[in-house]
Amino acid sequence: MGRGTVVGFLVFILFVGVAERCIAEDPCSHPRLISVVGTAEINVNPDEVVLDIAVDSRDKVLGTAKSGNDARVRSVLTLARTAGVEAKDVQTSALGMQPEYSEEKIPRLLDYQVSQSIVITLRDLSKYETLMSQFLEAGVNRVNGVSFRVAEPRKYRDEARSRAIAAAKEKAAAMAGQLGQTVGKPWTISEESGGSMFNYMALQNATVQNATRSTGEEAAEESTVAPGQVTIRASVDVSFELE
Repeated sequence: MGRGTVVGFLVFILFVGVAERCIAEDPCSHPRLISVVGTAEINVNPDEVVLDIAVDSRDKVLGTAKSGNDARVRSVLTLARTAGVEAKDVQTSALGMQPEYSEEKIPRLLDYQVSQSIVITLRDLSKYETLMSQFLEAGVNRVNGVSFRVAEPRKYRDEARSRAIAAAKEKAAAMAGQLGQTVGKPWTISEESGGSMFNYMALQNATVQNATRSTGEEAAEESTVAPGQVTIRASVDVSFELE
């Protein structure tokens, strides 16, 4: 019998011995588990609003369209600073310039379109309506989106997760009790991805026309803002040992 054969035989004997010991001893067997999913959600009032707005300008002369657009954008930025919006909460982006042609057999140049997008985070919701009206008067003629959200969702996610874990333990205890069992220590736990669902008022890709209103008209009207709430959700998968 070769040396390799002897080694293989010894490994086989060792494997058989371990297997027999695992069958005889309870710790080697898989524990009896109960697996549940715990979920929880918290509804939170939003404390900031993000405005994604834009200024579109047209003219047959590209330079004129660009200078006119720049002037209106500067007015919007000035209004934001005057309202107390910090520089870090204002971002200009998506500058676009393109010619517009007719759909004739031989296209002719109609004009040039210049667009500039501005994203502003407003942390004082009480200023939203007045500031938005001022933006429209200053030359904003497109609203890409308006969303209300929570500035620091982390603490609410932690609370939702704690509630989800408590819900999982309660569910496991109830299920085990119906089977005449009790729940022991947790065996595994994992958190499902996802978590926040924002219930907000949103205006998507809206072109604004005739937006100017007098101060008297604004004061006479009730607020048209309905921010709703932000729903913070958590879901965990937990397995408990049964006793």
